[in-house]
Amino acid sequence: MVLCLGDLNQLLSHSFNAGKLVLIKGLCSAENEAFALVQRHQPQLLICHDQLLPGNGIQLIERCKAIQPKLQTLLVVTKPASFQLQAALKTGVDAICKAERIGQGTILQALKSIAIGSHYIDQGLLNSNAAATKKLSPRQLEVLQELCLGASTKQVAKRLGITENTAKGYEKQLYEKLDVSGRMQAVMEGLRLGLLQAN
Repeated sequence: MVLCLGDLNQLLSHSFNAGKLVLIKGLCSAENEAFALVQRHQPQLLICHDQLLPGNGIQLIERCKAIQPKLQTLLVVTKPASFQLQAALKTGVDAICKAERIGQGTILQALKSIAIGSHYIDQGLLNSNAAATKKLSPRQLEVLQELCLGASTKQVAKRLGITENTAKGYEKQLYEKLDVSGRMQAVMEGLRLGLLQAN
């Protein structure tokens, strides 16, 4: 694991251990330094703040995912008022938590979600009002829930009793309605809008 925290003091006051021994391969507070650590060590997990010294956590995740697409990432939001959720979702971030809720189980919940291949967005960052503007049909919601569970298009079709082409059609409709380009972004947007819950 690599930790890149804008405030290194948080490491001393909060544990990021999800019940297992966690090997920290690097600890820093700067975007470029964290990127170099990820390049060098190729960790399984990157935890970073949105605001770095210097740098930006969203840009860091984007850069790291470009060189290591399977890297699991947890973004800890220290400034919710200026946080750009859409920009974060486009990077492929796996989990997003508010720093002020550390110690209340959100980091543990996020790490558990990442461990099972799911995604997590802290409820405090969700904008439920936006859900009203992007209503999905009951069938589209079912497809979205299946995507959240990690189902392939073929599995979605089998579980819902529809053809694979019909499942593809529903997925395409979801992407259009949610203004995203892929299944992971659709799941993250569904979580953000409160359309489904993280597993």
